[in-house]
Order: sequence, then C-alpha cells, then structure tokens
Amino acid sequence: MATFFPHETSTAIAPTSRTILSVYRHAFSQKVAEGSLRPLVLPYHIIGLLALIAYHCIPHRKNPVIYAARWPLLIFVNWFQGQILWNVSSSSFATGYMAGMISAWIIVQSWTWLIFMRPQWDAKRVQRVKIDRSKIPSSEDSNTNQSYNEKSELRQRKTSGGQALVREESQQPRNCNGKNEKYRYYWQPYPDNLSERIPWVVDLILNFRGPGWNWAISPLPSLPPKVLAKLGDPIPTEAHSNMSPTGLKRFNTRRELLRSRGTRFFLSYFLLDGLKVLMMKDPYYKFGPTSYELPWYLKSLSPFTLNMYRKCLSSGTIIASLTVTFYLAPVVMSLLCGPKIFGLRAKSWYYPSAWGGFFNIYHKGLNGTWGNYWHQMFRLSFTAPSNYLTQNGYVRARSPMAMILALVFAFGISGFLHSAGSVTIFIQSRPLDLMVFFILQGLGIVVQGVLYALFRSYLTKLPKSVRYTGNFFYSMTCLFSTGQFLADDFARGGLWLWEPIPFSPLRGLGLGESDAGWWCWEHIGIGWYTGKYWWESGIAL
Repeated sequence: MATFFPHETSTAIAPTSRTILSVYRHAFSQKVAEGSLRPLVLPYHIIGLLALIAYHCIPHRKNPVIYAARWPLLIFVNWFQGQILWNVSSSSFATGYMAGMISAWIIVQSWTWLIFMRPQWDAKRVQRVKIDRSKIPSSEDSNTNQSYNEKSELRQRKTSGGQALVREESQQPRNCNGKNEKYRYYWQPYPDNLSERIPWVVDLILNFRGPGWNWAISPLPSLPPKVLAKLGDPIPTEAHSNMSPTGLKRFNTRRELLRSRGTRFFLSYFLLDGLKVLMMKDPYYKFGPTSYELPWYLKSLSPFTLNMYRKCLSSGTIIASLTVTFYLAPVVMSLLCGPKIFGLRAKSWYYPSAWGGFFNIYHKGLNGTWGNYWHQMFRLSFTAPSNYLTQNGYVRARSPMAMILALVFAFGISGFLHSAGSVTIFIQSRPLDLMVFFILQGLGIVVQGVLYALFRSYLTKLPKSVRYTGNFFYSMTCLFSTGQFLADDFARGGLWLWEPIPFSPLRGLGLGESDAGWWCWEHIGIGWYTGKYWWESGIAL
C-alpha cells in the first residue's frame, strides 16, 4: 500500500527492523486516524463467519425456505468479507497478512458449506457419552439392545475427500456393557438439541482436516481400531497402522503426542529464532529486491547463488513458521488442557501430523509435493468444487476434464487465499504475483502428467532410482524457477519483519541486530477501535 524508505536507490546500510517497524507503525496510525484504513477488528472482521455458524444452527432439512436462504446469505458473506479486503490492514505484518487470508477463507468456507456440501444431511462426527452405571440394562434388555444394533441400518459413503467410512444411521450411542468401559461411542449427525447443535456446528465450520468426521480428508490416518470397535464399525487393515499411505502419523496416546509434537514444537521454535536472526542481516528480507548494502558474507556470491540462498532460506522459514503454528493446537488443546476441558476433541488421535512423507516427492513428482507432502489444511475447500461437479454428474469422474478442473480449483483457490493476504499488507506488494505462482504449480503438474503419458513406455523401463530422481529434480526445478513470485512478494510486503516468537535466546546473546534484545513482542498492538457504527467497534489487532 505504501513505501517509506529509499530501498530501490540507496546503497547504504539498511536500517534495523525495529527502526523500520517504528516508521510503519506511525504511518499506519496516521492512516487509521484519517479514516482511510482500519485495523483488524474483532468480531467485526469475522461477521461473515458468525453468520455462517448462526445459519447452520437453524435446522433446514425440512424447511425449503430456510434452505433456499443460503443463497442470499452466500451473497452477503462474499460481499461483506470482500469489501473488507480493501480497507483493513495492521501495523503487524503477520496480522495484516492474516486479515486478508481470514476474509478470503470465510468466503471459501461459505461456498463449501452452503453450496458444495450439505452438512445437515450428510455430516457426522464421532461423539461419546459417559456410561451411567446405575442404568446398565439387565441381560434381557441387553439382548434387546443387541438385536436393535444388529438391525441398525449401516451404509458406506465416499466422503468429499475420498475416504470411505461406515456410519450408523441411528443417532443413539452404541450400547456397551464392558465393565471397563467409561463411554459409549457413536456417530453424531446434526443434533436436534440446540445445546449440542452449537458445538457441533462450530466444530464443523472451524475444522480444517476433519479428524473424527465422516468427511475427513483422504490423507488422514484411519480412526484407531479401539475407537472403530466402540463405534461398531468394521476395522480395516490400515487402521492397525499408525501411518497413512501419504505418511501422516496418528498418535494413540498423549505421551506419544508429547514426544513427537512437543519436541518438534520446541525444536522449530529455536530453529525459527535462528532463521529470523539470519534473515534480518540481509536487507532483502526487509524490503524485497533492494539496492541496500549486502552483509559481507553475501557480497561475493554470484547472482544465481544468492538467489538460490534466499529461496532456500525463505522456504525453510515458511516451513518452520507453519510447523510452529500447526503444533499450537495439539500442544494447547491436547497436552496442556486435555480431555478434562475439551473432551473427545483433546484426544491425541485428533491431531495427526501435518506434513506428509518426503517420499511423496520421489514417487509422484510435483503432484505428490503439493497433494501429499505439503500440509493439507485447506484440502477440503480446495477439492469441494470439483467433487461437487463429479458427484452431481456435471463432469465424469476421473476424466481429463475432471482432473483439469480439480487443479484449476485447488490452485486457483490457493492463489486467491494468499493474494488476499498480500492485499491487506500495509506496505506495497504485488498480490497477483502469488496468484501467478500457484497457477504455475498446477500448470507444472499438467506438464509432468503429459510428459509421462507421452514417454510412459520408456519411463517404466527405467530403474526406480532413476524415476524417483527425475521426479525430485522436476519438482525442485518447478518450485525454484517459479518461487521468485512468492519469495519476492513475501519479502516486499515486509512479512519477514513479523516477530514469530516472543522470546529470542539468540538475540538476547547479542547475535541479532544492534538494537535487538531478548523480548520481541514489546509492540503487540492490541487495543480498542471505535468505529462509525457500534458493530464496527471491537478489539483491534
């Protein structure tokens, strides 16, 4: 949106990140005072999300008028969240970026849950109720219950993510008379009771990957055999493995989760501290492409080597940042709070690993990189449009057209989400560059698929090691040849000026910039914003 330093002409030493942030905070405050910008304000900024949740709390399976109201609601949510993109930002670059992504994500979610999916008819989640020992039935009643369970209608459906699950049509908990059992487990459809319906809907809308839901995305591991047995569902062979075919790991106990996620959370934290210190020595990560003087150890590098160094550093920091972010939920909800507070949603198996196995890149090339190795947090919404078209007969499943549309929707939506974040960053950026980057990834997958089809008879005769090496190098070539669009925009928009961690051991030891210290969050930027109307007021970020 704006630029305040001569970073394209000056050859002097770049100012420190704290100096830059101080200038940006002052300029942003002036824009807010003038009324030309507003900060990210809660709950105003997520009104579309709240409206979506409120609508799904109203039963509409037997009311065609309420069901038809999803169309005007869709228009409102898209209009409201869309217009926010052009007048909101933040002096914190991460918050500014997330403001755009949140608005775009709400728009995408509105299409997913209002148009492409019918949760009140189809969605079910694993739920449990505590067994009341005083009401355990006699053997005669038990036989009656057993007969009922045997007659319960069971059917199998393919979810939007492609994962097959068996579910009971009955909403009643499965009877379980085991002496050691504390809970009855069952598949919970859309609840009739409002007190149960609200958490059901909130879990539905805010759940990214769907663990514990019958629409869970296909890369997730199976539910644990113990849970499937309590549900009365068949136990497939793959349920006995803690690893999904794509390399996502299931954790059966909180101790396992602690050893894996807790350890990696802290390792990623310290890695992120080191990467941040390294980044702030290079003016590129403060302004993007710049003429400011390079640090001594980068001056002797060739342009190609310098470019590769920056892309590797950007990639590593993106992965470390996402890892810390993804691990917050299991650490807080499962390890710190636990089932006593969050119940079943705090169980360790609700939090499988975020990253697929690296072998996916070798096996499937660029398609495996994005479809299996990379995090799949948005997969449900990415695949919902194409699944809707195939399931309703508009496009033949597995046809070339279906595959092309799946790529267009997946990378188009991804480009939209990331471009929206670039729009709401305070300083000048190029949002279209991010859209170009993601569209090129889809094009790269198509090109690799066409090449494989043309030369399949020759490629299949090559040793696996040669084919795997070819897949890896093709993927890396595509990523590094197009990565400039993403890396430059992240740096140009000041995204790396964001302080990802509150406490920096390395900067406290004097390894950072001259004015850096142990504590990194002295300017959190949380306050109260008073808007023109009461509904525009709220907590400002």
